[in-house]
Amino acid sequence: MKKIFILGSINTDLVMTADRMPMTGESLKGSRFIINQGGKGANQAVACKKLGGERVAFIGAVGNDSFGKDLLRSLSSYGVEVSAVSVKDCNSGVCMILLDKSKNDNVLVVELGANERVEYEDFLDYLDSYGEEGDLFITQLEITLDATRQGLKKAKERGMYTILNPSPAVKIGEEFLKYTDLIVLNETECELIAEISVDGEDAAKRVYSFFADHGVRETLITLGAKGCYYLNGDCVYCPAQKVEAVDTTSAGDTFIGALAVRKASGYSIASSLEFAARCSAITVSRIGASSSIPTLDEVLHR
Repeated sequence: MKKIFILGSINTDLVMTADRMPMTGESLKGSRFIINQGGKGANQAVACKKLGGERVAFIGAVGNDSFGKDLLRSLSSYGVEVSAVSVKDCNSGVCMILLDKSKNDNVLVVELGANERVEYEDFLDYLDSYGEEGDLFITQLEITLDATRQGLKKAKERGMYTILNPSPAVKIGEEFLKYTDLIVLNETECELIAEISVDGEDAAKRVYSFFADHGVRETLITLGAKGCYYLNGDCVYCPAQKVEAVDTTSAGDTFIGALAVRKASGYSIASSLEFAARCSAITVSRIGASSSIPTLDEVLHR
């Protein structure tokens, strides 16, 4: 199995449930408070490891606070390699999440902390030393954009298969996309980056053409409960699995992690969509970020 490297964010998630969202100035009684390790990069790393990745390395930064120590311990407890995680002289990233029971949805407020201080000098030597042709490199947009771009560039120079998840959505151009093999994005991100509203297969094909024109070979558009489209010249639709959603926080991260593990094992992306959908369905049925991601055994015996 190929190695998987994930460059991205890591946060401490402070999660609370309420019967509904409060109005401005209103105080509500909450319940089920938990502290969890989160951040899109870290979640994707944990997903890769829990779903069967043999060697998974996280690249990012934590602060020199108690949260930072706990975050490194948490990643290590899952078996994720953390030798490329820098410790910065600031606070670690923190995400406050309020779960709305009435709508089975959530709102998030993030203080990026050390994630905003990730620099490409922190990890380029690490990729040069350990990244090999055919390994996988995954990144998102929750750390500094320059570090993200340089990471994609270095991974391509090493002959790695690169996956970009452009979240949170910001306008990016060819300086990112020309180093990307597979882009995985949702409807909102399609509208912002490609300026196309995905309302069916024809629109999905236009999104694919937009990214193909910028050098991206494969496009995967996630549609939440409506499933996803995967395009690489052909168009494959995969429906979502029906499940009672409790917390959608890590659904997309689980989906990407599942695809990466299958790709690292020699499977095509198209043949891995149903497996990834099953993994995400389990995740949304639980509260939490990394803790809600299923293990491979749970998925296989569900």
